[in-house]
This record gives sequence, C-alpha cells and structure tokens, in this order.
Amino acid sequence: MEKNQNEMEKADSMIEELDRIKEILSIHYSKMYSKNIEKRHIFYALFILLEEKHNLEWPGNLWDINLDLDDAKKLLNDFDFDIIINGIEIDKDIFPKSILVQYKAMFKAKGLIWIINKYDPDPFPSNPHAHQLDNNIKLDLSNGKCYKKKVHIHTITTKDLLKIRKRASTVYKGELPRLEK
Repeated sequence: MEKNQNEMEKADSMIEELDRIKEILSIHYSKMYSKNIEKRHIFYALFILLEEKHNLEWPGNLWDINLDLDDAKKLLNDFDFDIIINGIEIDKDIFPKSILVQYKAMFKAKGLIWIINKYDPDPFPSNPHAHQLDNNIKLDLSNGKCYKKKVHIHTITTKDLLKIRKRASTVYKGELPRLEK
C-alpha cells in the first residue's frame, strides 16, 4: 500500500513538473515568436520530437519521461509551431472506431487534427507524413496507409486521402509526396 502511494506521488510530481515546464515554455515561445504558443502546442511538439526515441504510444506518455526545462528548450528551439497551430482538421469517421482513442470529454474538436512536420527526423511512412497525435497514428500521404509504431493498422479510402491532401496543400509549406496507385 505504501509503495503504491509513493508511486502515485511520484507520478503526480512528474505531471506537475511537466505542466510547469509547458507553462514556462509557452510564455517563452509566445514572446519569442510574437504569437500565442499554448501549453498544448508545447505538449504536442514534445511528443512529436520524443515519440520515436522513447517509443511513446500517445502524448500522455510524456508524463512518464523525466524531462527538465533546459532539455525541453533545446528540443524545441528549432521547432516550427505553425505545424501544430495550423493542423489539418478532417472528419474522424474515416477510421474505424476500434483504432481510435476516444477523447470526446477532453477535446472540443469536431474531427481529428492532423499535423505535418516539415522537418520530421523520421521519414517513415512517407516524407512528409501526417501525425494524428491524439491516437498516435501516422498517415502515409502517398497511399493512405496508417501506422502505429510502424505497424500498418488501416488504409483510408482514396477519396479521403485526396481530401486530406487538398486541405494539407493549403497550409503545408512544402511538397507532398507523389500519389501511389
């Protein structure tokens, strides 16, 4: 019982520390870029940058990583927050409910928000590809295949892929991969 209490206190402490770091970095980068960089933007950016290294399933796994302010700042210094701020919203019905994490109580979004990171260090599954952070799904923008931890889990329809690519082309400052047949 005492061990569980200590573990819970440690987990609470790590969550509080990450929240403090997000608050400080939100203020820092908002001033630096003269735009509103919210705590959730910091959270998602850290997830994108640390997902592969720490084998993270979803953004909440960041709470399990012992990250200090200086390390977080170093990671984020060259991050383009526009990729998060200008995410692409699509209808979540393109995926079977069985592969999505349900966050209706946490987020007030009509659909799913996708992020395309122009400088993503991981070119898998396409370069660039889209991230659906809440569910940790990567979308190959060349063929519509969706992955979790490099495992193919679903392929969206060509119609939905074209819709996503059309929306992506209005906000993404770069070239999308060629469509595969």
